[in-house]
Amino acid sequence: MSGIENGAGRYAAHRAMASAEKPVTPQQLVHDYIQYKARHVMTNSQPPSQERPPINHGGAVDQAAQQYGIPACDWLDLSTGINPVAYAVPDIDPVHWHRLPLQSELDGVKSAAKQYYGLPATNYLVCAPGTQALIQAIPFWLKDQMDGPTAADVHVMGPTYGEHERCWQRARYHCQYHQTTISERLERAREILTTAETGSVVILVNPNNPDGAMFDPADIIALGKLAHDHKCWLVVDEAFMDCDPEKSVCSYIDQLPSTIILRSFGKFFGLAGARLGCAIMAADLAADLEGRIGPWAIPGPTLIVGAKAFRDHDWHEKTRLRLNSDAARLDRVVTDNSKLILTGGTSLFRYYEGMECAALADHLGKQGILIRLFDHDPNKVRFGIPGHDADWKRLESAMTHWHQAAC
Repeated sequence: MSGIENGAGRYAAHRAMASAEKPVTPQQLVHDYIQYKARHVMTNSQPPSQERPPINHGGAVDQAAQQYGIPACDWLDLSTGINPVAYAVPDIDPVHWHRLPLQSELDGVKSAAKQYYGLPATNYLVCAPGTQALIQAIPFWLKDQMDGPTAADVHVMGPTYGEHERCWQRARYHCQYHQTTISERLERAREILTTAETGSVVILVNPNNPDGAMFDPADIIALGKLAHDHKCWLVVDEAFMDCDPEKSVCSYIDQLPSTIILRSFGKFFGLAGARLGCAIMAADLAADLEGRIGPWAIPGPTLIVGAKAFRDHDWHEKTRLRLNSDAARLDRVVTDNSKLILTGGTSLFRYYEGMECAALADHLGKQGILIRLFDHDPNKVRFGIPGHDADWKRLESAMTHWHQAAC
């Protein structure tokens, strides 16, 4: 018997038990079963992740180069939120490329990160090869931490970074994506946690990517305590928090046993290629996740650079001041030369709204400048911060030409 005939047989038994229908022929049963399965797949199933289209991320200079016929090396990439003036990488002893990373080197970066994030102790911290690796691993790992059935729902407070929803769906959770305005996002998260089933997860990016919305620590702490009271989980993605460290809830993690905080090293330090990210959570959870990640996850050279960068307080302060000033300068360049309106952002990226987003992106693309459009709203665009004088002059010239052409 074929798989379809076997399935039709089970379907026939189900139909017989469910009703007192008159008998039907085997051929009719197979036909009805195929129609039933088609309806079920179309209405209730998520397509396998490998069949879904890739998420439109920033930084795809290679694709832009192919589209516009401009070599990748000639592009000014303003499509990401990565600091364009990176932390200066020190000379790396060749031994760190040759041998496996040492436990003492991992302990060193964790000690520096503890101080940088204001943690009570290093045992609240897990280091991984990038925040994206944590976003992919945590949904599978968290199933083992739950008492009873897997979470009924994962609630992603959007619009936000697309990989959150994608990775929880890949782990076979039922995801609900909540398209919210900034003013309603926090209250919606409260409502969800108040009524959610045990084991449910709420994901909040703070400050949010792409609109930059940022909520006070007291509000996030209250959400974390609400999640714990209702036996739920709160995941707070603080990937863009480095410019506003006083708004982080990392230092309160000992009061938040059901909260997981994600932090990125690469964005603020401008070293995305180093692949270093941190998860901050209750000590017992951190120990378990660290064991799941396993040894030697982070390259030795990254551990050396990370420890030095985390401890360089003078660089931190100067960089925050520069980025804050540069964000204001970018706003002037964009809004003085276009009809776009600033609607949000952080010191690492700015978020604008207007009917000309796509046309402006194409204009800049023809001059080798890449900015970030969004699938969820064609009238929104994100600009990263230019880094060096030549980059600023190039953007200013392109925006001036845009303005002149519109006059």
